[in-house]
Amino acid sequence: MTTGGQLVRAAGVGLHTEKTGTGPALVLISGGGGDAEMYADVVPLLAKRYTVITYDRRGNSRSKLDDAATPIGLPEQADDVAAILDHYSIDKAYVFGNSGGAIITLEVLARHEDRLLGAVVHEPPLVQLMPGSPEQRRFTELRKIADNEGPLRGFVAFGAMTMSNPPKVFETRAGRIAFAAMLKAALTTSAVRQRITGRAPAGMSRLAGNAEILFRRELPEFSLYEPDIERLREVRVPWRLAVGEQSVGRPYYRPAFVLAARLGLPCVDFPGGHTEFQLHPEGFALRLTEILDHL
Repeated sequence: MTTGGQLVRAAGVGLHTEKTGTGPALVLISGGGGDAEMYADVVPLLAKRYTVITYDRRGNSRSKLDDAATPIGLPEQADDVAAILDHYSIDKAYVFGNSGGAIITLEVLARHEDRLLGAVVHEPPLVQLMPGSPEQRRFTELRKIADNEGPLRGFVAFGAMTMSNPPKVFETRAGRIAFAAMLKAALTTSAVRQRITGRAPAGMSRLAGNAEILFRRELPEFSLYEPDIERLREVRVPWRLAVGEQSVGRPYYRPAFVLAARLGLPCVDFPGGHTEFQLHPEGFALRLTEILDHL
């Protein structure tokens, strides 16, 4: 069953949500800069087994904040998941979160365990658990790029960081300048089109529009986040930390193992890298279903 896009009211925000499929509920949470469309290719595959819910996180894309002062911290982001379940009259759901969405999933586990059937926390960039590490320095560098060169150039560097083998040009200042100029032109064109036709931005233009909130408000929260270890040890619903086989050496790979060791939990693997659900959705859907079946 498909409901299309529905607006869900949560504290200080209207959340754009999409729901399709039948079976146990499965909420997919996107990472920083992303939105519901990040999972577009994998949703139809998962919907054969699950009622799949995707959404634009607060302040991103089509989920507009009521005002600029509306909080977008980790507690609020976790509470949004509960609000979505309430809207759709769902008692409990599985949750999968990727990257920043994985950090949000940890907060959902800590705050709303009673709403969960289980969870998969995929490559959370918990650099605060590794002070002084190369991973933490990489995130510090990323924030400096955004601060010194602007959010769009930071967005290009951020995109490169999510790739297993990014083109070298993405990691140079000249490359950032060139690609950021292309994004700025796309945003300008999109804004003009919206004024003329009333159509909201789509695709990369919409994602690039999230750069400001990502670097000014979300990334500081994500990079300073320390999970409540004692609370997570008390969680009784089944859940797993997870990494991609091709993510070795990336800044979001090792933190999952650090947290798993502290909690005495296994860390399961997925094929591919950080965004395998976009590159090879069939293999990703198969592996996620397998993990959920064995929780």
